Amino acid sequence: MAASPKLRSLTGLTIPDTEATADEINLLMSRFEVLCHREEEELSFRQKDVSSAEYALKNAGVNVNARTVSEVKNKNAVKGARDAYERQYHSAFLRQKEQQTRVSIFRGFGGLLLEEAEHIGKNVSKKYFNSFTSSLTSPAEFINVLHDAALVRDVRFILDALCALDNAVEHILKCCAYPNDRYELERGGIGRTMAYREYYRAENAILRSVISDREYAEHAVKYNQLSQYKKKIFRK
Repeated sequence: MAASPKLRSLTGLTIPDTEATADEINLLMSRFEVLCHREEEELSFRQKDVSSAEYALKNAGVNVNARTVSEVKNKNAVKGARDAYERQYHSAFLRQKEQQTRVSIFRGFGGLLLEEAEHIGKNVSKKYFNSFTSSLTSPAEFINVLHDAALVRDVRFILDALCALDNAVEHILKCCAYPNDRYELERGGIGRTMAYREYYRAENAILRSVISDREYAEHAVKYNQLSQYKKKIFRK
């Protein structure tokens, strides 16, 4: 996660490690390779269907120079057959494109494992590194090509958990960044930011269990403003 170094520098917090082992990654990649091969075999069948439909279409000629009634009837019959072959070819071609998309998505989803495999490094099998393409733009794409309800449920659970983690990190970073707005700065913006940084320090887990970040920050700003007001009074 790209935000991890910034989060650590501001608060000392780190993104939880996946704690995956080389054996687990190797097993996942090997099983996913099997799934990808199945999808590629299906693509091969669909490519053959396209070739057969294309051959039939090319050989369904129509005599455009028909003269007699029988020739016209035959021409109409051939044209009807050609129309059917065109529909068959179009259908086969669409199925082939759908399967090509599935293969690309399967390979892309497998690519999500590569970053973790490179992170672990030692004892990870290198033979799978060229098997998978770069990661998907969104892992959710994978859900759209799955037909197993249980697998869809598990993938959604993982994606939801990762999304929640991303949102939590972004929230912390936003709270711990100095505001650019002058209005916020004049109303305790810097003090509020420092309070958030204190709240999210790695060693303050107990503090986070008893009070929300916003409550803590607002209390700190209010207390600081009160202290400054008292100092002004006593200086008078």
